[in-house]
Parts: sequence; C-alpha cells; structure tokens
Amino acid sequence: MLARIRELVRTALGVTPTLDLHGLGVRRALAETERFLREAQAQGVRQVRIVYGKGRRSPGGRGVLREVVPRWLETDGVELVSDYRRQPDSSGGDGGALVSLRPRRRGA
Repeated sequence: MLARIRELVRTALGVTPTLDLHGLGVRRALAETERFLREAQAQGVRQVRIVYGKGRRSPGGRGVLREVVPRWLETDGVELVSDYRRQPDSSGGDGGALVSLRPRRRGA
C-alpha cells in the first residue's frame, strides 16, 4: 500500500526516478542500471528514466552507452523491463530512455 501511495505522489508531482550514467564505463553503467531497476521494481515503481547521453564527448563522438544500454534492456534486462522508449530531443537524437518496469513477482 505504501508503494502505491509513493507512486501516486510521484505521478501527481511529475517526478520520475532517474539514473544518470554520464561518465561511466560500460561495465559500471550496466551494473548501475541493473541495480537501479531492481531497487525501483522492489519499491513498486512502474516507470523510471535512464540517461545515458549522446556520446558527444566520447572518443570519435560515438555514444557507446547510447548503443549498449538499450540493447541490455532488450536482452539481459528483460525480466525487469516490460517496455522502453528512447527520448529524442529537438534534433531527433536521444540521450536517454523512459523505462516501464514489470511488476515484481510475488515471493521474489
């Protein structure tokens, strides 16, 4: 019941729990993503935001996390994630995703 109240308050205030992965290497970013999603799911959160950046400051201007994080959500994260949507900006590029979490299984 308390988790549902928190969710209602977050929704009413327009607050979405957010994980910012800027500056992290791939391994640490994926570990932090999994930890964040598991904690959010355990608290009954239904939707979170993950910011991985566009990679403009990466070597070659290629966003590694921009490729790796969505792939992880679709594969290794499938037990936690029901759906996700990249969040493009006005230029059409994305630097994050809005992630819908699966409900926590009873007894888990």
